[in-house]
Amino acid sequence: MATTYSVVGTSVLRDEGPDKVSGNAKYPADMVVPGALSGKILRSPFPHARIVSIDPSKARALPGVHAVLIGSDLPDRPVGRLLRDCPVLARDHVRFVGEKVAAVAADTDEIAEEALLLIEVEYEEIPAIFDPTEAMEASAPTLHPNKADYIGLPQPISKVNNVLAENHWSKGDVDKGFSESDLIFEHSF
Repeated sequence: MATTYSVVGTSVLRDEGPDKVSGNAKYPADMVVPGALSGKILRSPFPHARIVSIDPSKARALPGVHAVLIGSDLPDRPVGRLLRDCPVLARDHVRFVGEKVAAVAADTDEIAEEALLLIEVEYEEIPAIFDPTEAMEASAPTLHPNKADYIGLPQPISKVNNVLAENHWSKGDVDKGFSESDLIFEHSF
């Protein structure tokens, strides 16, 4: 006996559909909350660099700016989902393009953007390594020199440069398995 459904396989008209396709729908970014400030983040332009200095004084003096925060204004408590290894705002160095360096709260988006341009940051670039094998060489710049201080760190800590932790598994007799195989494919991943 075939079942007849009244909803499955039919078009459902969405109440908000016409507003969305006509551009009339209102989203949170379209709403203005009286007294709310605009926030903007200054991000690193470098994949790896030491922060030599940050001077936010000109940005803090700009009319309409309510706050400018840099890493040294915040407690030194890294955050992260599994491993707490990310500062809220970079302090001494940056490890990727786009890492947060400073935060601004101002009356408008335009003032906040202008304030970002007034924050003076001096960076000393460190060679960035984009190949994982090269990054593990002892001579490669170390991304996390204080990794033993991180909360949530898997144990044991790897002694290999730029490797957080290592796990090794084996099951069965590998040599016997190879000797009995018709075909062996070896590759690095």
